[in-house]
Amino acid sequence: MNARILLVKEKLKEISAIEEMVKESGFEVLFASDDSTGLAESFREEPNLILCHYSQMGFYIETKGTHLPIILINDANERTIQSASSSHKIAYLQTPFSKDILNTLIDLLLSTED
Repeated sequence: MNARILLVKEKLKEISAIEEMVKESGFEVLFASDDSTGLAESFREEPNLILCHYSQMGFYIETKGTHLPIILINDANERTIQSASSSHKIAYLQTPFSKDILNTLIDLLLSTED
């Protein structure tokens, strides 16, 4: 599957490494900023999944009524509070993680798309 992964640069550390992992797994990488102009442009590219920092979860869940699957990333020293109140397919990753783990989550979320 040549899925399009929307990678939100803001707040993600090791963005180059994450981008490389996504590309090496055979996915196309789209980039977004978390301002409304950058976001609108990114959604015109029709991504299949969003990859962003955990702190941006609310913004992406509420934006444009999209129901794209989301992978939320946080640093090892950050605390994650998981919420089940969303109808989105959400996965959580804590750094550091491997390409295999990221690829497995992407495959899982995309294979269960509505």
